[in-house]
Amino acid sequence: MVSRDASLFQSSFNDRGAVCAAVPFGQGRGRAPTIPLRGDILNKSIKQSGKLVLTAGALAVLLAACGGGGGDSTPSTNTGSSGASNSSGTTGTTGSTGSTDSTGTTGTTTGNQFTQKATWKVAMPAAGQSVCYDFEGATEVAGCTGTAWDVKLTAPTGRGTPKLFTNSGVSGTGQGGVYAGKGTGLIDWADLLKWETGTKVPGEGQQPPSRIYFADAASGTFSGTNAIDSAAFEYGLGGATDHKLYPSYRVFLVTTDKASNSTAGTVASPVYALQVTGYYGGTSGTESGYPKFRWVNRSASGGEQVREVQLDAHNDKWVYFNLETGTEVASENGTWHIAFNRYRMRLNSTGTLGSAVGIVPAGLYEADGDAIASALIAATPDSTLSYLASAAIPATVQWQADEAGSRLNPKAERESSGSFDYGWFKYYPTAALAQAAGLPATAHTLGADPGEGAMIRGGDGASFARFHLTKIDYADTASATSQQTWTFEFDVQPGAAK
Repeated sequence: MVSRDASLFQSSFNDRGAVCAAVPFGQGRGRAPTIPLRGDILNKSIKQSGKLVLTAGALAVLLAACGGGGGDSTPSTNTGSSGASNSSGTTGTTGSTGSTDSTGTTGTTTGNQFTQKATWKVAMPAAGQSVCYDFEGATEVAGCTGTAWDVKLTAPTGRGTPKLFTNSGVSGTGQGGVYAGKGTGLIDWADLLKWETGTKVPGEGQQPPSRIYFADAASGTFSGTNAIDSAAFEYGLGGATDHKLYPSYRVFLVTTDKASNSTAGTVASPVYALQVTGYYGGTSGTESGYPKFRWVNRSASGGEQVREVQLDAHNDKWVYFNLETGTEVASENGTWHIAFNRYRMRLNSTGTLGSAVGIVPAGLYEADGDAIASALIAATPDSTLSYLASAAIPATVQWQADEAGSRLNPKAERESSGSFDYGWFKYYPTAALAQAAGLPATAHTLGADPGEGAMIRGGDGASFARFHLTKIDYADTASATSQQTWTFEFDVQPGAAK
């Protein structure tokens, strides 16, 4: 790895404003500044008065203790024993298993709960295609449908790299997810071996899986590079004891015709300018999960009329909204433009819709994109209203659509040697670099890194597995474009229902 996080301290977070006990957590995958190879999550820090007050990796842990993400703490000892893998990739093992309820929360457990092993030896599919795997059944699942599959491997298109997904969120209909204690879902394999159950972070108490596993989520215009991966909100700008979310007041653009780069739109194909202005509401006016936003139709005849609405999105379910009618839409299958799930936003990327950032209000962010805490805290809906119809909004933009994202896919790190670290594997652009790594002397080779892995919840919501990539084979070792076969090894905690 290029860098490793030093031991930090976490103050557990929840966006409802609760403050939890501070506990230390251990080391994990760090993120050094890199060339922008992909648009995945960047572990940036919020600057306040010239000081770094919170890193993305730390906040991912804070999200866990009070309802969002996960953290990896003081390790406990793994005492279970396991047998050798057989040809089908499934192995029976010894160890005691606790009871698991329908939500996937394990009761009292004794010893190692990862009582099965599985090996997935998978041929890389054609470009843009996917292969899905059920780690408990040790079998591939045709069509990647339903809740039976747990991990999806998707081949790249163009010059991209393969990506992994869980059966959750925007990637599937299951209840899966990734434990993401360091901002991404990758953890040193040696630390993962210290886990005895997927429902308890080593050194911490028993926790419901929903609190420590991140579902796959949309990545696009509304995704940010801050600690909560949001372009619409910032977290904790007031310091260590501040657990509130603040609107960024960015003006987003949503087009109904992404084939045209014009931000003016037409009556037939309007472009909307949208600005998020709040997050708290409900009966008390202080409950979280009630995003408030305003918008204008930039192509409306007779001038732009500002409309405003506040949605109830606090139940961890997506709320779909139609900007043309100004109404909520009952289901994802309806006609909608944007959707909210608490502070998360997404675009309806079907059809001709596209989105872009139109303008960032002056004085709220530094040139490198970091929030200016004092300015954002002082900002109000009234003080930022003029930006919604600002002449500074560009006349043309490059529209983008949302795409599925997962914390299993970290941003690449460029190493001092010239190779690139993608977490699961390393990319060697020259034959000399590949040979130095103990691989055949072939340029553009990928080599597995078994030292990194992830903890995931299965699509059934009741099973768990830690897994890592142990080998990448090429049909022709002299050709980096020949058929690849990847080998993943899993330690599986079975679900009680199976």
